[in-house]
Amino acid sequence: MTSNKKVVEALSKMDRSTLSDHLTDDVEWVEWADGVPPTGAVQRGKEAFIGNYGDDVLKGTITRLIEEGNTVVAEGNVRVTKKDGSTFHVRYCDIYEMLDGKVKRKSSYGALLKDTP
Repeated sequence: MTSNKKVVEALSKMDRSTLSDHLTDDVEWVEWADGVPPTGAVQRGKEAFIGNYGDDVLKGTITRLIEEGNTVVAEGNVRVTKKDGSTFHVRYCDIYEMLDGKVKRKSSYGALLKDTP
């Protein structure tokens, strides 16, 4: 597995204590999601990127990684458990632009799936 794919895989572990290590200082994140809610807003900087993970419990699985040049595409699923105990499940496709082994830009596309008990 390439070093860029390893970085994306590490981010999928969603360990807030190590996220910063894998991001450039001026990282950008654009999120387009169905029902999560969709924003399309560009967020800049490590603090905004990490803040997007919030306080909810996230469990994700990458189902496919594809790399070309400095771009890694990750497809997968994430289940979110909110503080109130409710859950939701998102199927996603994230596109990571890498610079010197760190994430420079991330574009997220997600679809909210119906939860099953």
